[in-house]
Amino acid sequence: MVYVSHAANVLILIAVCSALWRGDAGLDASLGPDTPARRILACVYLAILLASLYALLRAGFGAQQVAVQIALVLFPLQIVYKVATAFAAGLENVVVQANLAVVALHCVTMVVLIRSA
Repeated sequence: MVYVSHAANVLILIAVCSALWRGDAGLDASLGPDTPARRILACVYLAILLASLYALLRAGFGAQQVAVQIALVLFPLQIVYKVATAFAAGLENVVVQANLAVVALHCVTMVVLIRSA
């Protein structure tokens, strides 16, 4: 499960970061216009993308425990901030809805990790 969650982070965030860096106008409805705040959000997303990519690469080279260690820090952080977006932006926001789907995935992963510990 840890690899599924890291892979989901990578795949989702490649698409999201690409759209943010291009200034995709389609994001304006859910994230607002291109502002410094949106660019800061893109940097946060990029950091999550790179952390999960690093975890997958290390696991691919035999250091599976690195992927688990990163997951134990990264996924709870993502769960908290993504749940908080529901209160900050409302459930009708498409980004919030996507965030909650990722929360569900990461929660399952965390349960699997905790039970296997």
